[in-house]
Amino acid sequence: MEPTIDVSIAKTERVQPETRAPSERAVHLSLLDATTANFGLTQAIWLFEQPQQVPKGFDLAEHLKQSLQTTLSAYPQWCGQCKAVTTVNGPTGEEAKDFPPHARRYGRLYAHFGTPEDPGVEFVTASSSATLESLYPSGRTESLPIWNRRDASLTVFAAPTTIHSALEPNGPDENGIRKPLLAIQITKLACGGFVMAAKSAHPMADITTLVRLVKDWGSVSRAILLGEAAPTLCPVFEPSVLDSRAAGDVDADVPDQAIMKTALGLPMHRYDWWAKDSIDKCPWEVRVPDFFNSEDLEPAGDPLPWKDWDLAAPVSSHIIHLSRKQVAHLYEEARRDLAGASTRISKHDAVLAHVWSCVVRARQLDRDPEPVHCDLVIGTRPALGLGSDFIGSPTLMVNIELPGATVGDVGGDGVALSPIVRRVRQTIEDVSERAALAAHLHGVAFEKSPQRIWHGFLGRRHVMVTTWARAGIYEVDFGLGSAVRHADGVVPHLDGCILIKEAPPSRLVRVVDGKPAWTDHGVDVSIPLKADDMERLLKDPLLLPKL
Repeated sequence: MEPTIDVSIAKTERVQPETRAPSERAVHLSLLDATTANFGLTQAIWLFEQPQQVPKGFDLAEHLKQSLQTTLSAYPQWCGQCKAVTTVNGPTGEEAKDFPPHARRYGRLYAHFGTPEDPGVEFVTASSSATLESLYPSGRTESLPIWNRRDASLTVFAAPTTIHSALEPNGPDENGIRKPLLAIQITKLACGGFVMAAKSAHPMADITTLVRLVKDWGSVSRAILLGEAAPTLCPVFEPSVLDSRAAGDVDADVPDQAIMKTALGLPMHRYDWWAKDSIDKCPWEVRVPDFFNSEDLEPAGDPLPWKDWDLAAPVSSHIIHLSRKQVAHLYEEARRDLAGASTRISKHDAVLAHVWSCVVRARQLDRDPEPVHCDLVIGTRPALGLGSDFIGSPTLMVNIELPGATVGDVGGDGVALSPIVRRVRQTIEDVSERAALAAHLHGVAFEKSPQRIWHGFLGRRHVMVTTWARAGIYEVDFGLGSAVRHADGVVPHLDGCILIKEAPPSRLVRVVDGKPAWTDHGVDVSIPLKADDMERLLKDPLLLPKL
């Protein structure tokens, strides 16, 4: 059984911006935002040391609530509602009557805020008898490079609030309150430290956006503590800018077939939730909307391969820590056979290739000539010229595909990482070309529903990898003299749903050379796998490179 962590909720309230939006607004979300409507929440949990730079009697929760109110003045959309177009005749709300044609199609999403019905952000204050040391042992990366997530689940610190899904109604409950898009919980620990957990509806934020909010919140907190004016916050909430990067005319009645040919040729899965085999073999109910179900629907992709995913099998989860030196070793190993080649790889490419290779061996697919898939979530801000301050969820998923025997191959001197890394890098570059992304956006604009196609899958032949590299999760500073001991990513506890992120700063690792890098303190990889596969993974002598 998992260790029991007690959490006692003291207060639950709704927070609105200090400066309310001057008028009602409806902003259609981007083409990519709409594809994430059925995704899990964007969710992170931070463990903070005891505050050292606060006056006696300081009310931590009240201070954080007040500084959050000020911060939300720059993020009013998070206090409102996220709505979906639920008919083929466009939005039913008067607020969306002026949307362009592509934003009026079925399944498209929009933010509606600046009204008396805005739900606000849920803010929960709690306490726990747990201590930082019991939740995250100091020196964990050195003493426990393989860490059982059963002993490390921090989700108990997330607000129990139900976050609103844009595809569901959001009427007021018996108390006249609607579900929020964002919930935050502050939990005071027995040792004086505290936990801050934030969770958001995915269409409103990827991890870059969520961290941007928390870092802005930190800058406001620091200013208040210093008696200074709050800084001017400049997040860019302009989803239409992303849509403007699409090729062709997305407001036309029909797609451009030449552009569609490019879009359909990209290295991305197209699994069709509405395909007959997808529906018949899905373990839960899937319904095609009535006004499409009456049509003779043409397949829009492949049926989901449910036979490859045993949902009844128990899943075990561990965090694998790769030290800075181990990451550097993997990087050099991956580059070894690329000498003279034009391919430029990153340390992230090398870590990804290594982890995928280990998982393929654990699943006993290392002699299998059939394809295995690394379904990698990538951001599009740089490629689309959106800037790091662009708010939303501008991500997509690519299919990195190779034979199992290639990915899991172990030669006389270790894993042959070079062919894996080469395919990783080539796939990312193929999709990240501006013309390729523009074509993909054109295709998304003309889907009967943005949520119909899934570009990934889980189960024996797939891993689905989310990366928080360079997200800045350890750069959060509320000005309390309270460092982040550990930042935890919350992803679904499903076979092969992997998260790669930077490891926490270590007192035992001194970085003195050059510009800070996300791998300076090593890399943490959260890996959930079927329990029997996990046993084999942990016994793999190559999992933790021996230097």
